[in-house]
Amino acid sequence: MWRPSTLEELIPADVRERWALTTSTPILWSTKPLSLEDAEREIADSNTIEVVYREGKQDNRIREVMKGLKIPTVHKMDGNIQKLRSWAVTNGKKVRLVQER
Repeated sequence: MWRPSTLEELIPADVRERWALTTSTPILWSTKPLSLEDAEREIADSNTIEVVYREGKQDNRIREVMKGLKIPTVHKMDGNIQKLRSWAVTNGKKVRLVQER
């Protein structure tokens, strides 16, 4: 996952050009690795994989999604959720589980 190294990278190029911004203000990120939860918070909602499932069918639906993404599954549902979340973060996405009504 890419993180900006300067504040100016957060400003669109046309705005930087219009105002002749040439500064480079470093962003000091923590040196400790991000937890999965922290990494997910940094990912925009527009990059969310929604896993929609019916009551009692959550495990089957998660396995279907993982199969479609070519992610190997494990025996337990919690393990599959963790693997799917890790894969998503590595690919700049996050996962949201949604039960149908």
